[in-house]
Amino acid sequence: MIAVLLSVALAAPPPLRLADLLREAREKNPELKAATARVRATHSAVEPAGALEDPMLMVQLWNAPADFSTVPVMVQLSQSLPLGGKRGARADAARADAAMAGADLDQKQRDVETQVASAYFDLFLADRTQQIDDELEAILNVVLRSSEARVSTGKAEQVELLRAQGALIQVRSERETAIDHRRSAWARLAALLDRDAASIPGNTTEPGLLARLPDAVVLIERALRERPELASSRAAIAGAHAQERLARANRVPDLGLFAAEMHMFRNPTGVSDFLFAGFQVNLPIFFGSKNEPRIDAAQAQLIAAQEAEHALRNRVASEVAEGHAHLLAEMHQIDLHHQLIPIARHAVESGRSSYAAGRTDFTMVLEAARDLRMHEMNLAMHLASYEQRLAELQRAVGSDLGLERAAEAGHEEHH
Repeated sequence: MIAVLLSVALAAPPPLRLADLLREAREKNPELKAATARVRATHSAVEPAGALEDPMLMVQLWNAPADFSTVPVMVQLSQSLPLGGKRGARADAARADAAMAGADLDQKQRDVETQVASAYFDLFLADRTQQIDDELEAILNVVLRSSEARVSTGKAEQVELLRAQGALIQVRSERETAIDHRRSAWARLAALLDRDAASIPGNTTEPGLLARLPDAVVLIERALRERPELASSRAAIAGAHAQERLARANRVPDLGLFAAEMHMFRNPTGVSDFLFAGFQVNLPIFFGSKNEPRIDAAQAQLIAAQEAEHALRNRVASEVAEGHAHLLAEMHQIDLHHQLIPIARHAVESGRSSYAAGRTDFTMVLEAARDLRMHEMNLAMHLASYEQRLAELQRAVGSDLGLERAAEAGHEEHH
């Protein structure tokens, strides 16, 4: 018997801890891997963006007579030199793209962490629902036995027994719904972790509340400093500035330098080697129809980036304030339900004892049991919602607020 119990314990999947799952998602999530690769790609493009074009080597047969009595061969090397700060502007634009990719990676990580937390606490809610239904079923089984005894002695009507049996079946139906919700939550979580959705997950741990939540004003100030989307917007503004500089730099001609040497093969007399050197420039004479529209477009893009950053700052402040208010509301609900549940438990115990003694009817016991389940379920829902709201607020702020600690707080209180 001991060997059987030991084998079952060893085969059971380990408990799921949010901190472990978040770490796993950061390492294995395919979307984060893709975003990381994009960051590497954009960083690799910065140096080439500001580099010179490759020099050109040209070898040609130059002014050779038709009978090839002499064979003049010329070798020429040329190099283009962009002027007016074009190389610096291109490098700055590429650097801005790299900064945007880095900020996008940070934001994608926050998004994935929020999704992991949401799925995890949906899983917790399904686990807790099954536990509550197990507890309620145990209570109803006691009531059912009391009903059977009362009916058999003629102290109660058959309808009480039937209602007790119906209540038990209803609890089992609700448990099946919770099992379905658990499978759904695990499927979402497995996809985020790049795991097999058919694998069997362990049980979740009971969460708790933060010891202290900073004020909304403090969180808004932090969000305006640390939110990745704002870093991306600032990089977009820097990129727009670089594009405007590049558009203005196109007014300045580029310089092309070349040097060449020609050797005259089969030259019976005279000089056989000749040197050439020179330069060339493009003439940006169509600035009115070509360069000025480019400058206007770049300036418009800069204004658009600045206004988008302004709008984003407003949205960030709104999201943080709203998330903070939701979190406070969930805290108050949890506190109220912690007060309600002991009262509801006492009502069930009192009603069950009174029913067994014949001092009250079955309806009061059943209503008390249903009230207890409702309050237990509401507490579980508000706990799950609190943690999900905290994850959303953490995403809105763009920095850690203690989600991992809160996810373990309830479990630690019981040990």
